[in-house]
This record gives sequence, structure tokens and C-alpha cells, in this order.
Amino acid sequence: MKNLLFIGVDQLRWDVVGPNKCQPVATPNLDRLIKNGVSFERTYATSPLCTPSRGSMFTGDYAFSHGMGTNCDMYHALGTELRNPDQLLHKDLMAAGYRCGFVGKWHVGVAKTPGDYGFEGEVAAGYGNLTTTKAFKAHLEKQGLSYSVEPTLFFNPDQQTMAGGRWKGPVQSTPCHFQTQQIIAMLQDLSATEAPFFATVQYWDPHGPHLVSDEFYGSTDRDKIKPWANFNDDLKTKPARVKRERDDFYRLHPRHVDELVEYIGLYCDHVAMLDHEIGRLMASLESQGLIEDTLIVFTSDHGDMTGAHGGLIDKGLLYEEAMRVPMVFSHPDLKPGTRRGLALNMDILPTALGLMGIEFTPRQAEDLTPLVRDARRQGRKFLLAEYHGLRFLYSQRMLVSDDGWKFIFSPGDYDELYDLNADPDELTNLADSNEHAEVLARMRAALMAQTANYNDPLRDCVSKFNGQWRTTSGQFDATSAYLSDT
Repeated sequence: MKNLLFIGVDQLRWDVVGPNKCQPVATPNLDRLIKNGVSFERTYATSPLCTPSRGSMFTGDYAFSHGMGTNCDMYHALGTELRNPDQLLHKDLMAAGYRCGFVGKWHVGVAKTPGDYGFEGEVAAGYGNLTTTKAFKAHLEKQGLSYSVEPTLFFNPDQQTMAGGRWKGPVQSTPCHFQTQQIIAMLQDLSATEAPFFATVQYWDPHGPHLVSDEFYGSTDRDKIKPWANFNDDLKTKPARVKRERDDFYRLHPRHVDELVEYIGLYCDHVAMLDHEIGRLMASLESQGLIEDTLIVFTSDHGDMTGAHGGLIDKGLLYEEAMRVPMVFSHPDLKPGTRRGLALNMDILPTALGLMGIEFTPRQAEDLTPLVRDARRQGRKFLLAEYHGLRFLYSQRMLVSDDGWKFIFSPGDYDELYDLNADPDELTNLADSNEHAEVLARMRAALMAQTANYNDPLRDCVSKFNGQWRTTSGQFDATSAYLSDT
């Protein structure tokens, strides 16, 4: 494995591709990539939000370590740039003589771009908007292409918060297609020299609004779409903010099955369009003769609620729909198959570097190389994820165990406990169940241990909310200041 290609996407659910597919969306290229690669039984995003998750994928550290806990371009942003650029893992590749190229969405800083950190390629700062760039406009003009956006679905009155619609143009006129052209050209340039390369393309798709080209609009058979099993969730045992955010922030959220099906259909059409472009990229890798020498990795920054749990929209929630993502490692030297255990999408680069034999500074993420190479190996017993708020600051932590339990800690609201084996749709919150008191105690103790282990700034809060008032966090404690232990 000489080279590395990281294909990243934005807001892709784990259950619309590969063997876990539960909707009739056509994704032959991603299905093939997953089938021929190594994936994990359960892979989670480090955070259900773009900037913190993307920062973690490129550094291998939690957002509470790299400093970008919220989207960098929000008014309440916890960080607008990375605290320490040396955390970026491609620096270890550069030190090993790699050329590094970046195409697509950055969103890990409002002023600095990948170019400021040594990547080749022209990428906009922040979220970016490819349609406004000179390069995209020149592409359309050169190819004689055009498009016209025709919205068909909104989530708020007066045509606010567009959910999706028709792109009204061929797929060649979409940003998705143009990004594929960009990464193909970059790979041709990078592979023309003797130096090994690390290239990444970060698609904006299938992030909403779901504007789908002529070829793919309506391509998903609406009659075969299955409503989510938790669509009728009344949210009564969920934190109060969940229902308020749904009802007040997305006032036209799906309330009936036909509305839900329309929304899922647009999402699936969008995924199918993305899959087509990833197929073109994979075909180009083969035609350029790069497959044998290139480790291909694939994941998403987070998932998407897509109307689950009573019509919840977007992300920013610690439920499976927004948290679980696909993650794949593909190379002819790797034995394909699914590995047991828990993984985080921020494990992707440490594992890639481990597989390639590149030395790197240890991170909070795990190098899963032993598990990738040997299906018999055991992984994490517990997996920690974080959330710091999307539209307002809001601290939460999620802990998942290897035996299928999930605990969501919300210091300002209800805690949640789910048995994912018996209740994969997270309909029954068992946090107040006397029958499951021992499980709750075990998960709370594990959360205290995990937050302490990773030096999570919330660790003192986690401990004190769960009955340990004297902690070793170093935070000032008035009692300890005046009483000495004897």
C-alpha cells in the first residue's frame, strides 16, 4: 500500500448502503466497495455535527481536544480554527515524503483552508459553496451546461428551509460531478511523480437540500420505501429540547407517512446520484492503474435523521440515525468482511496510517489495524461520543457498550438508556426502569471512566451528576479548599 485515497461524504446514513440497506436506493458502487472491503459492525461519528466530526477525522482527536466543538461558522462557535495544526494527521504523511491533495468540503475553519496546512488544491474556507466559485462556473460554460433549481419541499412556512427538489439539469451540471472531475484530475497529477500521495475528496452530498439531477430525480421507487419503525415516536421520554427543536425549528416536518415517503425519496435519490459519481471515481482509479497501490478508505462525517423519531430533521442528535455511519478500508491485500466491535469515524486515518506502516503521533482515536487484519481480535468495550450543540450550546455525551447498551448523558435534561439489541429504534428509554438499574449504574460508571481517561472537560460534571463529588479533575472545589482529608 503505497498511496492513500480518502473518500468522505456528508450526512450519509449507515442503513442506506451495503448489506444494512433498508430502503430501495440504488447504490451499486458503494455496495461493491463495502463488499470488497473491511468494515465494522458498528461505526459511529464522534459527533453528530460537521465541524467537530471533520476536525476529529483529520486529527484523530475528540473535538474537546482539537477545540472545534460546534460548527466553526456559527455565531456561538466554540472555535473558529484548529488550536494546534500539528494535530492534523496528514502532517505525518508529509514528513514521510507524501504529496497531499484536498478536494471538496473543508469546514474546519472559517479563514484558513487546507492549503494553509500544506494540502495541494484550491478549497474554500468554512462550509464553502461550490456553485459560487469561478472554477465551477467555468466548468459549466466550457461544457455548455446549465441548471435551474426547482424546490419541491420546505420545512418551514413561506418557503423557508428548503428540504429538496429538482436540480433541473443533467448530472454533469451538478457540484457532485464537478468534484469528481476535480479529484480525478488531482489523482492524475499526484500519480505522475515518484512520490507517494494522500488525496482526499470530501463531497458535500448527500447533505440537504436534496437537489437531484434529471437522471436521478424520482429514481427511488416511492412505493417500496418503508417508513421508519420509530416514525410514530411521541418523544415523551426524550429530552424536552428534542420535541421543541422539531416543532419550532422545523414547523413543516413530516407528520404523515406520505410526507415522510416524499422526504426519504428525495434523500435516496440524492444518495443514488452520489453513488454514481463515486462509481466514476472508482472506474478512473482502475483505468489509471492505481488500485493495486492505493488504500481506499470511505466514511461519512455523521448520519441524518431523515424524519425518524416522529419527524426529526437534520443532525445534532445522538440517536442511531444521526450517529451511525459506514466506514470501509479497501485494498487487494486486505481480506474483505465485517469486523465485530465498535469503531469511530475518527479512527479512519490512524488506521490507514497503521495499515501503511507510517509512523504517527498517537491520538485519542484508535489504530484498528490489528482488527482489520485479524477478524478474531477484540476491539473497544466502550465507545465515547460527544455533542456540544448545533443551534445553541448544549452539552451531551454518548456511551455505547460492546454488548449493545447505549447511554446518553444530558446534564440539563433527561438521561437515556437503550437496549440496542432489543430496541434498535430507541423507542423505550430505560433510564428510569428499576429492572435495569444495574445496567444504568454500569454505564454511568463507564462514562465517568471514559471521560476521565480522555481528559474530557465535562468529566467533573459527569462525575458529580452521578454521585462522585470529589474528583481528580483539577477543577476548583470549595469543600476541598477548606477541608483536608485526614
